[in-house]
Amino acid sequence: MIVGVLIVAFALILLSELFLILSFKNDFIKATEIDSIQTWPNVSILIAARNEEDNLEACLNAVLNVDYPQNKFRVLIGNDQSTDNTQIIINHWINQRQNVKSIPIQSNLNGLIAKSNVLAQLAAKADGKFFVILDADATVTKHWLKTMVAQATQGFDLVSGYTEVKSGSYFSSLQRMDWQNSIHTLKVFSDRGNTLTALGNNMLISAEAYQSVGGFEVLGKTKVEDLKLLLAAKKMGLRTFQLIVNGAALTAPLKSVLSYVDQRKRWLSGIMSYRALSGVGFIIYRLMLVEMLIVLCLVSSSIAQVALISFLVLKLMIENIRQHQVNSAMDEVAVKFSLFKPFIIALLDTFALVVLVLNPKISWKKRNFK
Repeated sequence: MIVGVLIVAFALILLSELFLILSFKNDFIKATEIDSIQTWPNVSILIAARNEEDNLEACLNAVLNVDYPQNKFRVLIGNDQSTDNTQIIINHWINQRQNVKSIPIQSNLNGLIAKSNVLAQLAAKADGKFFVILDADATVTKHWLKTMVAQATQGFDLVSGYTEVKSGSYFSSLQRMDWQNSIHTLKVFSDRGNTLTALGNNMLISAEAYQSVGGFEVLGKTKVEDLKLLLAAKKMGLRTFQLIVNGAALTAPLKSVLSYVDQRKRWLSGIMSYRALSGVGFIIYRLMLVEMLIVLCLVSSSIAQVALISFLVLKLMIENIRQHQVNSAMDEVAVKFSLFKPFIIALLDTFALVVLVLNPKISWKKRNFK
Protein backbone atom coordinates (compact mmCIF):
# COMPACT_ATOMS: atom_id res chain seq x y z
CA MET A 1 0.00 0.00 0.00
CA ILE A 2 2.68 2.48 1.06
CA VAL A 3 4.87 1.53 -1.91
CA GLY A 4 1.97 2.08 -4.27
CA VAL A 5 1.31 5.54 -2.83
CA LEU A 6 4.99 6.45 -3.16
CA ILE A 7 5.14 5.27 -6.77
CA VAL A 8 2.08 7.37 -7.62
CA ALA A 9 3.64 10.37 -5.86
CA PHE A 10 6.91 9.94 -7.78
CA ALA A 11 4.96 9.67 -11.03
CA LEU A 12 3.07 12.90 -10.31
CA ILE A 13 6.26 14.76 -9.47
CA LEU A 14 7.91 13.57 -12.68
CA LEU A 15 4.85 14.66 -14.67
CA SER A 16 5.11 18.11 -13.09
CA GLU A 17 8.79 18.24 -14.07
CA LEU A 18 7.93 17.34 -17.65
CA PHE A 19 5.42 20.19 -17.55
CA LEU A 20 8.22 22.54 -16.44
CA ILE A 21 10.31 21.46 -19.42
CA LEU A 22 7.44 22.07 -21.84
CA SER A 23 6.59 25.38 -20.21
CA PHE A 24 10.21 26.54 -20.42
CA LYS A 25 10.18 25.80 -24.14
CA ASN A 26 6.78 27.30 -24.96
CA ASP A 27 6.33 30.16 -22.48
CA PHE A 28 9.87 31.53 -22.20
CA ILE A 29 9.84 35.35 -21.92
CA LYS A 30 12.91 36.83 -23.55
CA ALA A 31 14.88 39.65 -22.01
CA THR A 32 14.46 43.19 -23.31
CA GLU A 33 17.29 44.04 -25.70
CA ILE A 34 19.68 46.66 -24.36
CA ASP A 35 19.81 48.38 -27.77
CA SER A 36 16.18 49.37 -27.30
CA ILE A 37 17.03 51.64 -24.35
CA GLN A 38 17.94 55.22 -25.24
CA THR A 39 18.58 56.78 -21.83
CA TRP A 40 20.17 55.01 -18.89
CA PRO A 41 19.14 55.99 -15.33
CA ASN A 42 21.40 56.44 -12.31
CA VAL A 43 22.14 53.21 -10.41
CA SER A 44 23.81 52.27 -7.13
CA ILE A 45 25.60 48.91 -6.95
CA LEU A 46 25.69 47.49 -3.42
CA ILE A 47 28.42 45.00 -2.50
CA ALA A 48 28.69 43.37 0.93
CA ALA A 49 32.19 41.96 1.41
CA ARG A 50 33.25 39.61 4.20
CA ASN A 51 36.76 38.15 3.95
CA GLU A 52 36.78 38.44 0.16
CA GLU A 53 40.45 39.21 -0.50
CA ASP A 54 40.59 36.35 -3.03
CA ASN A 55 37.62 37.62 -5.04
CA LEU A 56 36.99 41.34 -4.52
CA GLU A 57 39.71 42.61 -6.89
CA ALA A 58 38.30 40.67 -9.83
CA CYS A 59 34.75 41.64 -8.88
CA LEU A 60 35.44 45.38 -8.83
CA ASN A 61 37.60 45.26 -11.94
CA ALA A 62 34.74 43.62 -13.86
CA VAL A 63 32.05 45.94 -12.47
CA LEU A 64 34.02 49.07 -13.31
CA ASN A 65 34.58 47.91 -16.88
CA VAL A 66 30.93 47.39 -17.83
CA ASP A 67 29.61 49.37 -20.80
CA TYR A 68 27.17 51.37 -18.66
CA PRO A 69 27.81 55.16 -18.64
CA GLN A 70 30.44 55.64 -15.94
CA ASN A 71 28.81 58.82 -14.62
CA LYS A 72 25.51 57.00 -14.15
CA PHE A 73 26.49 54.42 -11.53
CA ARG A 74 28.16 54.27 -8.13
CA VAL A 75 29.64 51.28 -6.33
CA LEU A 76 29.06 51.20 -2.57
CA ILE A 77 31.06 48.60 -0.65
CA GLY A 78 30.46 47.55 2.93
CA ASN A 79 33.25 45.71 4.73
CA ASP A 80 31.42 43.18 6.89
CA GLN A 81 33.93 42.75 9.75
CA SER A 82 36.56 41.17 7.51
CA THR A 83 39.71 39.85 9.15
CA ASP A 84 41.75 39.60 5.94
CA ASN A 85 42.91 42.21 3.40
CA THR A 86 39.44 43.10 2.12
CA GLN A 87 39.63 46.70 3.35
CA ILE A 88 43.05 47.22 1.74
CA ILE A 89 41.57 46.24 -1.62
CA ILE A 90 38.62 48.57 -1.04
CA ASN A 91 40.98 51.45 -0.16
CA HIS A 92 42.91 50.88 -3.38
CA TRP A 93 39.80 51.20 -5.51
CA ILE A 94 38.32 54.23 -3.76
CA ASN A 95 41.62 56.00 -4.40
CA GLN A 96 41.50 55.03 -8.08
CA ARG A 97 37.86 55.66 -8.95
CA GLN A 98 35.55 58.46 -7.85
CA ASN A 99 32.42 56.35 -8.23
CA VAL A 100 33.60 53.75 -5.69
CA LYS A 101 32.71 54.45 -2.07
CA SER A 102 33.53 52.58 1.15
CA ILE A 103 30.65 52.70 3.62
CA PRO A 104 31.48 52.10 7.32
CA ILE A 105 29.32 49.28 8.67
CA GLN A 106 27.94 49.15 12.20
CA SER A 107 27.47 45.67 13.63
CA ASN A 108 23.91 44.38 14.08
CA LEU A 109 22.29 47.78 13.48
CA ASN A 110 18.64 47.70 14.63
CA GLY A 111 19.00 43.97 15.31
CA LEU A 112 19.91 43.09 11.73
CA ILE A 113 22.49 40.39 11.08
CA ALA A 114 25.02 39.40 8.44
CA LYS A 115 24.40 40.47 4.84
CA SER A 116 21.03 42.13 5.46
CA ASN A 117 22.70 44.37 8.06
CA VAL A 118 25.32 45.47 5.52
CA LEU A 119 22.85 45.96 2.68
CA ALA A 120 20.54 48.05 4.87
CA GLN A 121 23.38 50.47 5.62
CA LEU A 122 24.54 50.55 2.00
CA ALA A 123 21.00 51.24 0.76
CA ALA A 124 20.71 54.11 3.23
CA LYS A 125 23.64 55.79 1.44
CA ALA A 126 22.56 54.82 -2.08
CA ASP A 127 20.95 57.03 -4.67
CA GLY A 128 19.65 56.61 -8.19
CA LYS A 129 16.53 54.96 -9.57
CA PHE A 130 17.71 51.39 -9.05
CA PHE A 131 19.76 49.47 -6.48
CA VAL A 132 21.72 46.46 -7.75
CA ILE A 133 22.92 43.91 -5.18
CA LEU A 134 26.00 41.91 -6.17
CA ASP A 135 28.09 39.45 -4.17
CA ALA A 136 31.79 40.17 -3.79
CA ASP A 137 32.74 36.72 -5.12
CA ALA A 138 31.05 37.40 -8.47
CA THR A 139 32.43 38.81 -11.70
CA VAL A 140 30.21 40.26 -14.40
CA THR A 141 30.13 40.45 -18.17
CA LYS A 142 30.39 43.67 -20.16
CA HIS A 143 26.63 44.05 -20.72
CA TRP A 144 25.58 42.85 -17.25
CA LEU A 145 24.40 46.16 -15.79
CA LYS A 146 22.63 47.33 -18.94
CA THR A 147 20.88 43.95 -19.15
CA MET A 148 19.64 44.20 -15.56
CA VAL A 149 18.49 47.81 -15.89
CA ALA A 150 16.86 47.20 -19.29
CA GLN A 151 14.38 44.78 -17.69
CA ALA A 152 13.62 47.21 -14.87
CA THR A 153 12.82 49.99 -17.34
CA GLN A 154 9.97 47.79 -18.61
CA GLY A 155 8.15 48.18 -15.32
CA PHE A 156 9.63 45.35 -13.27
CA ASP A 157 10.25 46.34 -9.65
CA LEU A 158 12.61 43.46 -8.87
CA VAL A 159 14.86 41.67 -11.34
CA SER A 160 16.61 38.42 -10.41
CA GLY A 161 19.73 38.25 -12.57
CA TYR A 162 21.13 35.20 -14.28
CA THR A 163 24.15 33.85 -12.41
CA GLU A 164 26.38 31.05 -13.56
CA VAL A 165 28.95 29.15 -11.49
CA LYS A 166 32.46 29.38 -12.88
CA SER A 167 33.36 25.90 -14.05
CA GLY A 168 36.89 24.52 -13.89
CA SER A 169 36.74 21.30 -11.92
CA TYR A 170 34.27 18.45 -11.60
CA PHE A 171 33.00 19.84 -8.29
CA SER A 172 32.45 23.29 -9.79
CA SER A 173 30.69 21.82 -12.84
CA LEU A 174 28.42 19.93 -10.44
CA GLN A 175 27.55 23.24 -8.76
CA ARG A 176 26.98 24.79 -12.18
CA MET A 177 24.46 22.10 -13.08
CA ASP A 178 22.65 22.47 -9.76
CA TRP A 179 22.53 26.26 -10.10
CA GLN A 180 21.32 26.22 -13.71
CA ASN A 181 18.61 23.67 -13.00
CA SER A 182 17.39 25.74 -10.07
CA ILE A 183 17.23 28.84 -12.26
CA HIS A 184 15.33 26.79 -14.85
CA THR A 185 12.57 26.25 -12.29
CA LEU A 186 12.65 29.87 -11.15
CA LYS A 187 12.33 31.06 -14.74
CA VAL A 188 9.28 28.90 -15.48
CA PHE A 189 7.41 30.10 -12.39
CA SER A 190 8.46 33.71 -12.95
CA ASP A 191 7.26 33.71 -16.55
CA ARG A 192 3.93 32.33 -15.35
CA GLY A 193 3.59 35.14 -12.82
CA ASN A 194 4.55 33.32 -9.64
CA THR A 195 8.19 34.10 -8.84
CA LEU A 196 9.51 31.70 -6.17
CA THR A 197 12.58 33.59 -5.01
CA ALA A 198 15.27 35.99 -6.16
CA LEU A 199 19.00 35.39 -6.49
CA GLY A 200 20.52 37.51 -3.76
CA ASN A 201 24.00 37.40 -5.27
CA ASN A 202 22.83 39.26 -8.38
CA MET A 203 19.58 41.18 -8.21
CA LEU A 204 18.05 44.59 -8.87
CA ILE A 205 15.29 46.40 -7.02
CA SER A 206 13.96 49.85 -7.80
CA ALA A 207 14.63 52.47 -5.14
CA GLU A 208 10.90 53.14 -4.99
CA ALA A 209 10.10 49.45 -4.42
CA TYR A 210 12.81 49.13 -1.77
CA GLN A 211 11.38 52.08 0.13
CA SER A 212 7.82 50.82 -0.27
CA VAL A 213 8.63 47.52 1.51
CA GLY A 214 10.48 49.45 4.19
CA GLY A 215 13.94 48.15 3.35
CA PHE A 216 15.85 45.51 5.26
CA GLU A 217 15.24 47.42 8.50
CA VAL A 218 11.54 46.54 8.33
CA LEU A 219 12.17 43.02 7.02
CA GLY A 220 14.23 42.37 10.13
CA LYS A 221 16.64 39.62 11.14
CA THR A 222 16.95 36.89 8.52
CA LYS A 223 19.24 34.16 7.19
CA VAL A 224 17.95 34.52 3.62
CA GLU A 225 17.54 38.21 2.86
CA ASP A 226 16.79 37.67 -0.83
CA LEU A 227 13.78 35.42 -0.21
CA LYS A 228 12.38 37.69 2.49
CA LEU A 229 12.75 40.75 0.24
CA LEU A 230 10.98 38.97 -2.61
CA LEU A 231 8.11 37.83 -0.38
CA ALA A 232 7.63 41.40 0.83
CA ALA A 233 7.65 42.67 -2.76
CA LYS A 234 5.09 40.05 -3.86
CA LYS A 235 2.86 40.87 -0.90
CA MET A 236 2.69 44.46 -2.12
CA GLY A 237 1.90 43.36 -5.66
CA LEU A 238 5.23 44.47 -7.12
CA ARG A 239 6.31 43.02 -10.46
CA THR A 240 9.26 40.61 -10.58
CA PHE A 241 11.27 39.01 -13.38
CA GLN A 242 13.82 36.18 -13.67
CA LEU A 243 16.55 36.66 -16.25
CA ILE A 244 18.23 33.99 -18.33
CA VAL A 245 20.52 35.80 -20.72
CA ASN A 246 24.17 36.07 -21.75
CA GLY A 247 24.65 39.36 -19.93
CA ALA A 248 25.31 37.58 -16.66
CA ALA A 249 27.27 37.38 -13.46
CA LEU A 250 29.73 34.58 -12.81
CA THR A 251 30.04 33.40 -9.24
CA ALA A 252 33.01 31.62 -7.71
CA PRO A 253 32.30 27.96 -6.88
CA LEU A 254 32.38 26.75 -3.31
CA LYS A 255 35.74 25.19 -2.60
CA SER A 256 34.77 22.32 -0.34
CA VAL A 257 31.95 19.86 0.23
CA LEU A 258 31.52 21.21 3.77
CA SER A 259 30.96 24.74 2.43
CA TYR A 260 28.46 23.35 -0.06
CA VAL A 261 26.57 21.55 2.71
CA ASP A 262 26.62 24.65 4.95
CA GLN A 263 25.17 26.75 2.12
CA ARG A 264 22.37 24.24 1.41
CA LYS A 265 21.70 23.93 5.12
CA ARG A 266 21.20 27.71 5.35
CA TRP A 267 18.91 27.69 2.31
CA LEU A 268 16.81 24.81 3.64
CA SER A 269 16.49 26.50 7.01
CA GLY A 270 15.43 29.77 5.38
CA ILE A 271 12.83 28.12 3.14
CA MET A 272 11.32 26.23 6.07
CA SER A 273 11.20 29.46 8.10
CA TYR A 274 9.22 31.48 5.55
CA ARG A 275 7.51 28.88 3.35
CA ALA A 276 7.06 25.75 5.45
CA LEU A 277 4.55 23.98 3.19
CA SER A 278 6.47 24.83 0.02
CA GLY A 279 9.66 23.90 1.84
CA VAL A 280 8.45 20.35 2.47
CA GLY A 281 7.62 19.98 -1.21
CA PHE A 282 10.97 21.48 -2.14
CA ILE A 283 12.83 18.97 0.03
CA ILE A 284 10.89 16.00 -1.36
CA TYR A 285 11.61 17.24 -4.88
CA ARG A 286 15.33 17.87 -4.27
CA LEU A 287 15.92 14.47 -2.65
CA MET A 288 13.80 12.48 -5.10
CA LEU A 289 16.63 10.45 -6.63
CA VAL A 290 17.73 9.30 -3.19
CA GLU A 291 14.14 8.60 -2.15
CA MET A 292 13.51 6.44 -5.23
CA LEU A 293 16.75 4.52 -4.67
CA ILE A 294 15.81 3.79 -1.06
CA VAL A 295 12.36 2.55 -2.05
CA LEU A 296 13.89 0.47 -4.86
CA CYS A 297 16.16 -1.27 -2.36
CA LEU A 298 13.23 -2.08 -0.08
CA VAL A 299 10.63 -3.41 -2.52
CA SER A 300 10.45 -7.00 -3.70
CA SER A 301 7.76 -6.64 -6.35
CA SER A 302 9.24 -6.89 -9.84
CA ILE A 303 6.59 -4.52 -11.20
CA ALA A 304 7.46 -1.91 -8.59
CA GLN A 305 11.17 -2.35 -9.30
CA VAL A 306 10.68 -1.85 -13.04
CA ALA A 307 8.57 1.26 -12.39
CA LEU A 308 11.15 2.75 -10.04
CA ILE A 309 14.07 2.03 -12.39
CA SER A 310 12.11 3.68 -15.21
CA PHE A 311 11.44 6.70 -12.96
CA LEU A 312 15.14 6.95 -12.08
CA VAL A 313 16.12 6.98 -15.75
CA LEU A 314 13.45 9.58 -16.55
CA LYS A 315 14.56 11.78 -13.64
CA LEU A 316 18.17 11.69 -14.85
CA MET A 317 17.04 12.65 -18.34
CA ILE A 318 14.95 15.52 -16.97
CA GLU A 319 17.86 16.96 -14.98
CA ASN A 320 20.09 16.93 -18.06
CA ILE A 321 17.38 18.33 -20.34
CA ARG A 322 16.83 21.26 -17.99
CA GLN A 323 20.49 22.20 -18.10
CA HIS A 324 20.48 21.80 -21.87
CA GLN A 325 17.47 24.14 -22.15
CA VAL A 326 19.14 26.84 -20.08
CA ASN A 327 22.29 26.70 -22.19
CA SER A 328 20.27 26.68 -25.40
CA ALA A 329 18.34 29.78 -24.28
CA MET A 330 21.66 31.63 -24.28
CA ASP A 331 22.91 30.01 -27.50
CA GLU A 332 25.67 28.28 -25.55
CA VAL A 333 27.12 24.87 -26.33
CA ALA A 334 25.24 22.16 -24.45
CA VAL A 335 27.14 20.24 -21.78
CA LYS A 336 27.56 16.48 -22.00
CA PHE A 337 24.97 14.17 -20.48
CA SER A 338 25.86 13.43 -16.86
CA LEU A 339 24.78 10.23 -15.17
CA PHE A 340 26.34 10.87 -11.77
CA LYS A 341 26.01 14.64 -11.10
CA PRO A 342 22.26 14.55 -10.33
CA PHE A 343 22.85 11.69 -7.89
CA ILE A 344 25.70 13.51 -6.17
CA ILE A 345 23.63 16.70 -5.86
CA ALA A 346 20.74 14.74 -4.32
CA LEU A 347 23.10 12.97 -1.91
CA LEU A 348 24.66 16.25 -0.80
CA ASP A 349 21.22 17.77 -0.28
CA THR A 350 20.23 14.72 1.77
CA PHE A 351 23.36 15.10 3.87
CA ALA A 352 22.62 18.82 4.36
CA LEU A 353 19.09 18.00 5.55
CA VAL A 354 20.35 15.37 7.99
CA VAL A 355 22.95 17.79 9.36
CA LEU A 356 20.26 20.49 9.70
CA VAL A 357 18.00 18.15 11.68
CA LEU A 358 20.85 17.03 13.95
CA ASN A 359 22.36 20.50 14.32
CA PRO A 360 19.90 23.35 13.55
CA LYS A 361 22.53 26.04 14.19
CA ILE A 362 23.42 27.85 10.97
CA SER A 363 26.98 28.97 10.24
CA TRP A 364 28.10 30.73 7.08
CA LYS A 365 31.37 32.52 6.30
CA LYS A 366 32.54 32.02 9.89
CA ARG A 367 29.44 33.65 11.32
CA ASN A 368 26.77 31.96 13.40
CA PHE A 369 23.15 32.83 12.62
CA LYS A 370 21.17 32.68 15.84
